[in-house]
Amino acid sequence: MTRVYLAGPEVFRPDAVAEGERLRALCEARGLAAIYPLDGGLPADTAHDIRGRCIDGITKADVVVANISPFRGAHMDPGTAFEIGYAEAKGVPVFLWSADPRPMSVRIPGTPGEGGLRDAQGHLIEDFGEAENLMISPPGQKVWPSPEEAIAAAARHVDLSENRSMGLVSKILIAWAIAMLAGWLFW
Repeated sequence: MTRVYLAGPEVFRPDAVAEGERLRALCEARGLAAIYPLDGGLPADTAHDIRGRCIDGITKADVVVANISPFRGAHMDPGTAFEIGYAEAKGVPVFLWSADPRPMSVRIPGTPGEGGLRDAQGHLIEDFGEAENLMISPPGQKVWPSPEEAIAAAARHVDLSENRSMGLVSKILIAWAIAMLAGWLFW
């Protein structure tokens, strides 16, 4: 079964375990096995152990579904940003979702200034029309409005990948059978 790592700030919620079970059920309904950072219960481990558990989960995953909703401010959870970067570095496909998928230039108050919109401190507001910094949400990458939709997209991706793999296996088997037949006919 395809494994999906569920990245996001849900682990900080008062109902973190229940929310993990809800997300797990969404994955299972799509034929995916969820890996949730709180698998095994609430961590009583050291920060090093928790970090290792998350990295291990991403390493075991075939895909990642990440919640990039604003968390404690205008941007996403920084731990989730790390998890996305780690997954991408490992070549693991990432599917993003946000409860607030509006572009940053709409979400962050700004005033016109040199080079574009500027925030209250005078810093340029990134304006590529995306819900998060371009390193997290590159132009053209879909940010789904819910975990249900991101999980469904991940499942479709897995189905397409498996179909492509099966197509390749079929082609190899057909080529092998033709080669065997040709060998038999001309022997």
